[in-house]
Amino acid sequence: MHVNEYDVIILDCDGVIFNSNYLKIDAFRKVLSQYNKRIVEEFIDYFENNFGTSRYSLVKVFIESFLKEEFEENKYKVILKHYGQECIHLYKDAEFTGQLIEFLNKYKNQYLYVASGGDDLELKSVFIQRNIAQYFKGIYGSPVKKTEIVRNICNQNPNKRMLMIGDAKSDMLASKDNDIDFIFMKDFSTSQEMKADAGLIAIANLGDLL
Repeated sequence: MHVNEYDVIILDCDGVIFNSNYLKIDAFRKVLSQYNKRIVEEFIDYFENNFGTSRYSLVKVFIESFLKEEFEENKYKVILKHYGQECIHLYKDAEFTGQLIEFLNKYKNQYLYVASGGDDLELKSVFIQRNIAQYFKGIYGSPVKKTEIVRNICNQNPNKRMLMIGDAKSDMLASKDNDIDFIFMKDFSTSQEMKADAGLIAIANLGDLL
């Protein structure tokens, strides 16, 4: 696949731009440490296989499906707040994935976007702090769902050739829902299901596309 043939390249954030997937898993463990350990680990397994899903959806799932409680607004907001604080902290030191900057420089004349399950305002702030915001035409995150984010990017770029690079099932589904090409990046992915799918076009990291 020749990436330079595309007009628009959409990147996921965690596991594609930052090596942050396992940092976020640890962050959720820390934030949920007051709850039953077995329940938390069951949720962590779910989280690993559903990376890229909005935290706003994940916390609701934790309360209703894992704790098996009725939705409680205060509990929901407290978990979101503490998890957000952990994420802001971890992004300050999270490593870029291999050869990210080289990739961004090579394809800087194409339209680059970020479509992430991470919090929208948080992402924009982090990208500025880490000095990579200037590479992107748009940086988008939750609470808007990833499929909708990709659809909005498609609508902004009619009749353009588009590609998404992601490391999770949510990325693949967002690409499929919007009928654009997809590359699976496996080095930092937590999805064993995706890694086992021989039908995917896959790379180890962004260096494979230089």
